[in-house]
Amino acid sequence: MKLSGFEKLSNTRDLGGIMTNDGKTIKYKKLIRSGRLYFASEYDRNKLLNDYSLKRILDFRNDNEILKTPDPTLQGVEYIRCPILKEHTQVITKEKNIHEVDFEYMKHIIELMDFNVEQSTIEEYPQLLQDEHSILGYKKFIDILLDDVHGSTLYHCSAGKDRVGVGTLLILGLLGVSDEIIIDDYLKTNYYLSERLNYYTQKATEQNLDKKYIEQFSSLCCVKESYIQAVLNNIHANYGTIESYAKICLGITQEDIEKLKQLYLE
Repeated sequence: MKLSGFEKLSNTRDLGGIMTNDGKTIKYKKLIRSGRLYFASEYDRNKLLNDYSLKRILDFRNDNEILKTPDPTLQGVEYIRCPILKEHTQVITKEKNIHEVDFEYMKHIIELMDFNVEQSTIEEYPQLLQDEHSILGYKKFIDILLDDVHGSTLYHCSAGKDRVGVGTLLILGLLGVSDEIIIDDYLKTNYYLSERLNYYTQKATEQNLDKKYIEQFSSLCCVKESYIQAVLNNIHANYGTIESYAKICLGITQEDIEKLKQLYLE
């Protein structure tokens, strides 16, 4: 079992305990980042309900993704669609699940990225800050978090690394977490998804997949510091701070920021 404490949810983890610049910490069992919940075991579902008092699920995926792997219905939990990308935008939603290896799809994505997944992803990530649908989605995400519930809120995309990675950057930045700690949390995804990468690599080797594709797997299936750094660089160059970006592009006010800190910090 992963250190996350879940059986089938490999990249589901609590943001609790992360420290801010002014010495406060994020409350435990309030904010949970995750990949899809479709494969959650009964143990996982009960853990979310009983240990984390889960009250809301925010789904960042589009209709096609939801149709293929819908979230389980959990009693007493509000399910809210919060799509970050258009239906036809598929490259940055390249995550696949360990339960459904699709090498033809992976090869297609790698070819689209001209066998340089890292550079292509570096160029794509900042688009999540500027795309009209992404802005609307992340604004909705923050607005929902401003409405407190007596329990936890879980937000997720497919693998819990790209759209969730940028969403986590935004909420951590608004709570006053440093860039260094934001990057550290982002890179923890590699630990939680290492099993998936090893599984893909093993299966691809067994099927004699060309090594030029396998060499791109780590950039495709996991995360790199360069990805999230590209987002931070864009924010710092164009807005100065994450707070300024949120105010200018998402319509978040200083009062909203103070309320988020009141709700989620201790």
